[in-house]
Amino acid sequence: MNRFTQRPGSTATRLLPISVALIMMAAMWSYYWGVVIPAELAYAATTNSPRGNLSDLYPRWLGARELILHERDPYSTAMTADMQRGVWGRTVDARSSGDPTDESRFAYPLYVVFLLAPTVTLPFELVQALFVVIAVGLSIASVWLWLRSFGEPICPMVLAVVSTLVVGSYPFVQALRVEQLGLIVAALIAGTMAAVATDKFWAAGIMLALAMIKPHVALPVAAWLLLWTFSKWPERRTVFVSFTATMVVLVVGAEVLLPGWIWKWREGAAAYMRYATLPPAQVQLMLGRLLGGAAAAALILAVAVVCWRARYDSASTERFKFVLPLMLTTYLIVSPIWHNYDHVLLLPAALLAFHWRAQFFGLRPFAQALVSLSAVTLAWQWVAALAVSMTALVSPATAQSWQILPWLSILLVPTSALISLILLARIRFSGAGSS
Repeated sequence: MNRFTQRPGSTATRLLPISVALIMMAAMWSYYWGVVIPAELAYAATTNSPRGNLSDLYPRWLGARELILHERDPYSTAMTADMQRGVWGRTVDARSSGDPTDESRFAYPLYVVFLLAPTVTLPFELVQALFVVIAVGLSIASVWLWLRSFGEPICPMVLAVVSTLVVGSYPFVQALRVEQLGLIVAALIAGTMAAVATDKFWAAGIMLALAMIKPHVALPVAAWLLLWTFSKWPERRTVFVSFTATMVVLVVGAEVLLPGWIWKWREGAAAYMRYATLPPAQVQLMLGRLLGGAAAAALILAVAVVCWRARYDSASTERFKFVLPLMLTTYLIVSPIWHNYDHVLLLPAALLAFHWRAQFFGLRPFAQALVSLSAVTLAWQWVAALAVSMTALVSPATAQSWQILPWLSILLVPTSALISLILLARIRFSGAGSS
């Protein structure tokens, strides 16, 4: 037999993973745009709810445009009204029946305007299109950056499959729909860690500072990397210098644009915590308020201990690789500020588990079952989306009544991912399952 007839099924076998990934991505997009969006429109029509562009990007972009071009205060009441007209189609009053509670204020640190400055002269429709292209591109790049930071050999097929699943995941599709800047922050964190892994400390500091447009997400990452930097100051001080210099430029530049902005931002952030319809932390949803609070404190303490022990480690060590996925996964479990789209932060945990895949066979049967269950909870979103989108072809009404199905595993995914990471890390660190 020659090489063309030796294995007739080999090409099909190689293409199977990417084919399945493409089907899952298509199913998720079909589910979201063919089931979720029509259900939202039907609900809005029934309840007479306001509905504008529903863009999380719009208030930030409008605030940046009006501040830079017309010197208006983006935190002002008048600007909030303008933002509401874009997001909701009109001004809203949380006290009014049928109006959303989300006031759509400018709740970001003012220096976010520097990232949006190149777009302020463009029509918002074009900005939206640019955001989609940039967010998709950076999210795909994040896969490569995380694999690079973990030292995983870059296989084009693996990169293609994972990128397809990321772009076709429920959190990503939802984040893209509402134009969430969290997608940019997630990519900046990935870039930061890849830069650290390749000793590009100046780049790491800059990207880490830019990620601070979402302080509640980036601050724990910054705290860890600064602890790591101070622990071997002569070798790593560039991270601190670069991060601090960039933050000074951002904060002082924002102060020049709008003196006293920090206090206005604090008021806006406090108001957001009042009007945003945020559920309790995931750990409290699972265990209750008191027991969940105690479990959250224990998890935070455990992560702090891991960080402290890893502070001298080089970026190539397994324990260092473990810290950021552990931290971001724990953040999703314990944070009082979370949304479904924040689950894009689980990407490093999933990729590290893939990087440590050989350790699965060193686990005991019960531990293997737990890790397998974690994979099932992660895959559930695509399987359910496929089922619902197929149902929509026959009965759109039935599909809309089942639209919650892909969401059902949302609470289980971070917790099961955390358990899997810890189990795999124990084997990896001990060397018992290394290959």
